[in-house]
Amino acid sequence: MITVFADDNESSRRMMKMVMNSIDPMGTHYFAENAAKAIDLVAEHNPDVLFLDIEMPGLSGIEAANHLKQVQPELNVIFVTGHPEYARDALRLYCSGFIEKPYDEYDVLEALKHLRYPLKQTISPLVVRCDGHFAVFFKGEPFTFKRRLTMELFAYLVYKNGAMCTNGDLLGILWDGDPEKGDHLRQLVKDMRDCFDNAGISDIIIKRHGSLGLNTSAYELKGDTASLNEEFNWI
Repeated sequence: MITVFADDNESSRRMMKMVMNSIDPMGTHYFAENAAKAIDLVAEHNPDVLFLDIEMPGLSGIEAANHLKQVQPELNVIFVTGHPEYARDALRLYCSGFIEKPYDEYDVLEALKHLRYPLKQTISPLVVRCDGHFAVFFKGEPFTFKRRLTMELFAYLVYKNGAMCTNGDLLGILWDGDPEKGDHLRQLVKDMRDCFDNAGISDIIIKRHGSLGLNTSAYELKGDTASLNEEFNWI
């Protein structure tokens, strides 16, 4: 994915750089200190997504988006601002998203999952199958974890389809809510993260405020996740 992010605040640019390198480490991400520079970067690199702060010196984010919509009508524009009062102006431009500051990786992922104009489809090396029996493949080969229960933990996160799950939710699924299993849960999460890190797909797991979820764009899903409930007898 190719993105451009414009914000006159240097710390905001550093924050977005960190987020995008985590979400899409193989992508190309450009950063601009003002809207005019962002327009030049869009013309030069034809990005998939343009992130725009709204209040910037000179040309505002709204003005820049209005200009770009005239020349690139299917450009995904996501406004990133600390001023929610601009939401109505942003919606009038049929933007692809509106993120309020302060934000985190999860907020950006949610915006990217609901773009107005779909990104070009790419083939993920990780394939999750839910058609008959839950199985995971990486580059065509079976993918396993070191601990047996880690696969069920991953299966439940797949079943939740990107929704964040609290530690309490996961304890309830795996051990009927036994709070004494907290250390076991941490070991499973570490096993899952280590295995994905070793495979070079560390962006698949999202951690946020004591919750866990999956970046659904990091894997290809085959089959219906509803079958997992019966397969693992969660209810």
